[in-house]
Amino acid sequence: MSRRRTRQHGFGILLALVCWLLLLPGQIAWAQAELLTGGMVRTEISAADSTSASTSSTADIRLRSPRATMMGFLDAINDVARGTKERIDDAVRCLDLESIPASIRSERAPQLAVELKEVIDRTRYVIADEIPDDAQGPPYVFLRRQEGEIVLAANERGEWRFTAGTVESIPTLLRATEDQERVKGVLESPLSIAPGLWVQSKVPTSLRTSRLWLEDWQWIGLFLLIFLGILLDRIVAGVVMSNLKRFLSRKKVTIAEKFLKDGLRPIGLLAMALTWWFGLRYLALPDRFFVVLLLAARLVAAVAGLWAGFRATDVIAEYLMKQAQTTESKLDDVLIPMFRKALKVFLTVIGILFIANSLDLDITAFLAGLGLGGLALALAAKDTIENLFGSLTVLLDRPFNVGDWIKLAGQEGTVTEVGFRSSRIRTFYDSVITIPNSHLINNTVDNMGARRYRRWSTKLGVQYDTTPEQIEAFCEGIREIIRNHPYTRKDYFHVYVNEFAASSLEILLYVFHEAPDWQTELRERHRLFLDILRLARRLGVQFAFPTQTLHMFRGQPPEDLDTIPPPQADDVDAAIGEGSALGKRIVRELLGESPEKPPPASSN
Repeated sequence: MSRRRTRQHGFGILLALVCWLLLLPGQIAWAQAELLTGGMVRTEISAADSTSASTSSTADIRLRSPRATMMGFLDAINDVARGTKERIDDAVRCLDLESIPASIRSERAPQLAVELKEVIDRTRYVIADEIPDDAQGPPYVFLRRQEGEIVLAANERGEWRFTAGTVESIPTLLRATEDQERVKGVLESPLSIAPGLWVQSKVPTSLRTSRLWLEDWQWIGLFLLIFLGILLDRIVAGVVMSNLKRFLSRKKVTIAEKFLKDGLRPIGLLAMALTWWFGLRYLALPDRFFVVLLLAARLVAAVAGLWAGFRATDVIAEYLMKQAQTTESKLDDVLIPMFRKALKVFLTVIGILFIANSLDLDITAFLAGLGLGGLALALAAKDTIENLFGSLTVLLDRPFNVGDWIKLAGQEGTVTEVGFRSSRIRTFYDSVITIPNSHLINNTVDNMGARRYRRWSTKLGVQYDTTPEQIEAFCEGIREIIRNHPYTRKDYFHVYVNEFAASSLEILLYVFHEAPDWQTELRERHRLFLDILRLARRLGVQFAFPTQTLHMFRGQPPEDLDTIPPPQADDVDAAIGEGSALGKRIVRELLGESPEKPPPASSN
């Protein structure tokens, strides 16, 4: 254990050291700029221009003339050196960046602005009065050399900028003038904005030899950057893995280690890609190499980030599902799978947009095309929209939860998952049925799992030779069994002779079980059934089964109908009177001499 802790501690120190090395150039350059804050003013400015120059540091640069652009550019760069880093955007506005690929423009533009200042500092003082202030004048050439030139020209909107040719020749001009001393009294360039330029200035002359399009120190830097990325891949994956396992152990949640390793693998790859992405800025590579390597690093970072997002989503969802199993609510069982899918869709969209932006694809045109084809898309996505509303119905109305037994659209089974487009039901023969969520809107959902009670309605057929007293005792005994049974509903049940069937007297048994699931219902129904059989055996009640009695006799000639005497009225009246008297006597034997209307029946 101590060896493992020592190893993790060493990894942490190494990671901190690497991060410090990456940030060191910016810190040193920033310190240099701060030491020179009190230096001399960069340019000689006439009294007439002093007011505008003093306000240009806090106002947007007006690109109205060569003088305004040059002075605004220098003031913005000097303000960055003094600590106002957001002014770098004003300096970049002075450059025509059409020759720079859009995919690297955001990284290269600030560095090009600093490099341009370095070229100007190594050329001559900038005197405002010597620069034309005519907005309609010809292009102004500040510097012309064999390696390139610095020119300001107006574009079609009348904005004066350093031309695209100037921007393209800045690296060449910088290499041609790097051996020249800066003019005295100028403010140091903000090398924190151009870390590659700072590293280049610190590299020994012996490593500045060009071999295969790059200088020796740049080749060395590339190999070190690759090695550092691979190292961080291992370190980050190991550190995250150990911390995640410690967190899960503290929360007492068990997740398979292989699942965790598969989920954390892209995180290390993402750390490696990000290391390459940000490390390329320190190598001052030519644009043709920088654009290829930066694009490759961005694509790897995008794919790794998307992959890491998917894996992290799976790990988080798995953790939440483990937590959801400890709660009574079933809503989280529905929300977590939907959250997983929604987050993956969101990550996919972000990844596609990022990759499209890295490849200089026109996203606005694509979005405009979606607007024009919106109607066709809406018609094509009609079923998808219905399914989405179906999933919202599940969330808002909650007709069922995961684990419920439902009947829907002619299908029956247990709900296993609810998604954005469809829900999955596992049938009782163990197949999985996928039902579109739109059916939740147009069909009736019978949620068998939401039942409070489970009804059992059956008929008990007893033989016709069973005496009324036996039937009364048998019915009352069944009622008492129901009242004392642990899983039966006590406030509502019925046990009555209900029908004279062909071969039996039918006793209706109508009872409810308070069972949480079907298995418990079957068990308790089994117990109740056996108790009824025991009661019948002790009372001598016999259950009937379909029988027929066949009477056989010798044939006799049919009687002559004319010889049968017609019924007499006195005989019929006597029979009716006898039956009426016998019925009254039977009722009075049960209810007394003065029978009253009994109260409504009650299960109690």
